[in-house]
Amino acid sequence: MRIYNLIFKTIFPLIFLRSIYKSLRFGENLSRVLEKLSFYRGEKSSKAIIHVHAVSIGEVLASRKFIKEIQRRFPVHQILITCTTQTGSATIKRLYGNTVFHQYMPFDLKICINRFLKIWKPEMTFILETEIWPNFINILKMQHRKVFLVNGRMSEKSFKRYKSILPILDGVFSKLDFTICQGIQDQKRFINLGVHKDRIQQDYSFKFDSISLSNEKKEYKDNKEKKLIICASTHEPEEKILVEAFEMLGDDNIILVLAPRHPERVSKIFKALKNSGFSPSLFSKNGFKIDYSNKINLIDEIGHLEDLFSLGNIAFIGGSLIPRGGQNFLEAVKFSLPISSGKSFYNFQEIAEDLISMEILEVAHSPQEIRDIWKRQLSFTSEKIIEKTESYLKERQGASLRAFKYLPL
Repeated sequence: MRIYNLIFKTIFPLIFLRSIYKSLRFGENLSRVLEKLSFYRGEKSSKAIIHVHAVSIGEVLASRKFIKEIQRRFPVHQILITCTTQTGSATIKRLYGNTVFHQYMPFDLKICINRFLKIWKPEMTFILETEIWPNFINILKMQHRKVFLVNGRMSEKSFKRYKSILPILDGVFSKLDFTICQGIQDQKRFINLGVHKDRIQQDYSFKFDSISLSNEKKEYKDNKEKKLIICASTHEPEEKILVEAFEMLGDDNIILVLAPRHPERVSKIFKALKNSGFSPSLFSKNGFKIDYSNKINLIDEIGHLEDLFSLGNIAFIGGSLIPRGGQNFLEAVKFSLPISSGKSFYNFQEIAEDLISMEILEVAHSPQEIRDIWKRQLSFTSEKIIEKTESYLKERQGASLRAFKYLPL
């Protein structure tokens, strides 16, 4: 770990300055940056702690049933949920309020990790997806505290990165007490990185369970003559490409709904659209309703995607026209929407391949290709895919609860 720690200490000033910059830019209290140094001033618990680390909003939402089951199985324990992003933090507070403890995950410096563990003393830690913190895992192991990786995911890109630095990580993957991963390829990659073959189990993604929390499809739409294209979790410069594809459709009965992955980008997108001759409606300014009199609606707050998908006719999933690996397809699948995306979806590789084979997802790269897909999909009837999506989701639910059958708690 010496080389890893030397490298981390060298680049740490840049990491810390970036955290301060992001807090200032997005209006967060600077005192919260101190949590990442393990200076925690909030309430503490006299109960034994179970720690769950969920990186950002996606992992927080996906882990809801898993955390609910922890609360049921360990009623005398207190849960601490950590994350690393502001959107993740806001979601934790919204979902759980004062029923859990929450702070940011500290930087992976020994001094910060030791202070964090001294404060909380977790009996066990559950890390979601691919958050491998070498010092954190190493110190947990040295202190004989259980650490599990659940809902694990290891894309080809992440695998190559970890493989290249494996010699300086001091066998960190072998120190996990147990790993539950999302797919067969993930399992092979984790084993290749050092996870013991008898300490890993493959199951489906927790995200299949998170979408089953509410399966009520809304029937009411303010204007049934209009068709909605819901473009979810978009990144720069995807909005420009999507607007270009939308313009090519040339249909006044179609409305483009843009929901950026990071709402803080909305003002920049709004200005760009205005400069291009559009006057988009801001979701919050229209009472959090679709403005059917406007061709482009811009969603400027998080937490509304499920409602939007329930009203949509087709969906585009962002983070896929650029090499970001894509975002979650399953919320759109829940409402049996035909889906389009770019070619970069390695974060959801197996799910994307399933949806392509079921003819639910079509993949494009250029505005012209996206336009052609949208034109086809807008003519689909919902009955065409409802049966496919319902059986697909039902077969894959339950991983959040099955996890407790595998874990040596």
